[in-house]
Amino acid sequence: MNGTKRVANRIQQPKMHGKLLFVSQCLIILSAIIALLAVIRPGPIPLMLFLVVAEAFIIIGIVLYLAVTITGFLRKRGISSMRFSSGDTIFRQGDPADFVYVIAKGEVEVTREEAGEVKALARLSQGHYFGEMALLSDVPRTATVRAVTDVEVLTWSRADFTTLYAYMPDLRKSVDEIIQQRRDTPG
Repeated sequence: MNGTKRVANRIQQPKMHGKLLFVSQCLIILSAIIALLAVIRPGPIPLMLFLVVAEAFIIIGIVLYLAVTITGFLRKRGISSMRFSSGDTIFRQGDPADFVYVIAKGEVEVTREEAGEVKALARLSQGHYFGEMALLSDVPRTATVRAVTDVEVLTWSRADFTTLYAYMPDLRKSVDEIIQQRRDTPG
């Protein structure tokens, strides 16, 4: 998000996500090396190392891997809230689509860059939503959205929003009408 601060009330992907996966892999590799040592050089010390240390490394490695994987999965599901400060970029034109945002408080500006020129498309406030077009079309973001004031939003994950969109005709109709209005808007 290029310098913007996003405060989210959700299960965060740990900053050490990659490091934890690396540690998990290293522990499992070390346990394999200890197991090879116990097979190549049989004796009480290599056998004890295998039974105590290698098995502990395997268990810890697997638990770390599962913890990282599960939190990564949960992070991409459900409804959560986020806050942005005035001037923060919520997402940029061309970013991958991840969530639909519903404004709970504040105001955002939607802009699009065309032929090197930035055009203001809309100002949205409490009760409005954005981000659905790219998410439903499975294309990169078609506009940039910035916070004009301090903003609080609720986010729907792709999986949850598309499920509701598919099975709730009233929601689908409302979203389709908004998408058509936005497509018809010059700029």
